[in-house]
Amino acid sequence: MDGSGILSSNYFRLAAVAILAACAACGDSSHHGRTHAGAASTVPASAISPLSADDVSVLFPAPTRTEDFAKLIAVRDLTTRNPQDPSKRDPVWPDAVFQQFLAIAAGPEAQVVGTQTRIGLPPEAQSIDAWFIAGIRIDAGAPGLSNDIRAQFGQLPQIRLIVQPVARNADGTPKILDIAGHLIFNFTLAKPNDPPQADCLPRLMPDLDAFNAIVVDLATIRTKLSNGQLGTNKVTTSGVSLGVHPGLADPTTANNLRLEIKAFLERHISGPRLAAMAIAGLPSGKPAPWIFLSILGVPPGAVPALPNGGFVPVHGPTLDGQQFAQMLEPFGTNPRVVPDPHTNNLNPITCKNAAVSSSSLPIASRNGVATAELFAPSPPSPDRTKQILDVIADPAKSHFFNTDCVSCHTETRRTMDLQNIKDIPGINAANLPNGQWNIRNFGWSPSNKGAQATITRRTANETASVIAFINSEVLAKQQK
Repeated sequence: MDGSGILSSNYFRLAAVAILAACAACGDSSHHGRTHAGAASTVPASAISPLSADDVSVLFPAPTRTEDFAKLIAVRDLTTRNPQDPSKRDPVWPDAVFQQFLAIAAGPEAQVVGTQTRIGLPPEAQSIDAWFIAGIRIDAGAPGLSNDIRAQFGQLPQIRLIVQPVARNADGTPKILDIAGHLIFNFTLAKPNDPPQADCLPRLMPDLDAFNAIVVDLATIRTKLSNGQLGTNKVTTSGVSLGVHPGLADPTTANNLRLEIKAFLERHISGPRLAAMAIAGLPSGKPAPWIFLSILGVPPGAVPALPNGGFVPVHGPTLDGQQFAQMLEPFGTNPRVVPDPHTNNLNPITCKNAAVSSSSLPIASRNGVATAELFAPSPPSPDRTKQILDVIADPAKSHFFNTDCVSCHTETRRTMDLQNIKDIPGINAANLPNGQWNIRNFGWSPSNKGAQATITRRTANETASVIAFINSEVLAKQQK
């Protein structure tokens, strides 16, 4: 990284290759340290019934009592067998990478351009022991599964962990800190499908064998739960709206299901597969504004300062090609979204974006919508409002490379407030965002009334897309 902290377009492309490239090591297959949840049993493809939303988007209940710590999975406790020494276990979030995460969150790119506002993590969040898994999302292909998106970007299977720091109050009860991180693990093959288009990322091939194994394991866990093998009650995920996972909400199955989930993660993810991270944080000691920053992996030799590879902040794809962080200010300020995004979600899908090359897709050529328009003192007409919100909530039209972070994290609450909508099909109503300042897409939002597990329409739509793809393109084809 040069002294200015600005990534060149070539530098980003090297970083992006790390995001899309296959990792050197596979997930762990050891059973070391597991009590109730060993390797998942192999289920014949012909016996696998379709998966449901809660099978691929797993939301943990928000902890509120001291005993709830035992129901969570600490990121520190996730380990895989060391490939050189089977007697050792390696963390899936290596300490060196966690330190890079902290350094980037404290670095110059975490300051919003043109302001003095920056992310400032509290002391409690600077220990990896404080970070717990709030949610797990299985994705059959990032940045989207529509034919148009896959034609431009390829198909990138992922397991994403939504992690949040949880401290302890003086009485030992949980104190959820208003911060969130994403840990993104990729499953691809090293050989590209074809050379990248000009100003685009390489299109790498999905590791379908690895992803099919993930699907089989998910189905096995689902079946154990519904057959009563994980507790007194038989708990089904079929026909249930997306919400806190019903098996984690049921006290008779929660502990054994947690062990099954931990074992599943340790079979499939590992430190070498960790390819990207992200953070949504606040200024030090302040409740606002929200600041979003994406972090990408770079391969060895790509950056002089990181000869062995590592992680770096990345330019916002819908900003001007030079900016990293984006923020949402609280009610009463104007403008509320800074920098103002320049999205491209109304044009045909293209792999070109400002993060790869600031000149390949100039602002004048972009055509898109963003919720920044809906935070103006005078919101647009109801028809325009609906258009904006529907486009952003549609994973076939909007994705990371053509839509800004603030838009994706605010569309549901804007929908509820501006369109007077109280229920959204496919989402448990108890898990809809409980206020304008709850920008969680999938995670825990602390409040004076107690923490709330939250889900947005965007997340539900993405989950529905993943389920449809797995059931029609993976399970149905395996059974023929």
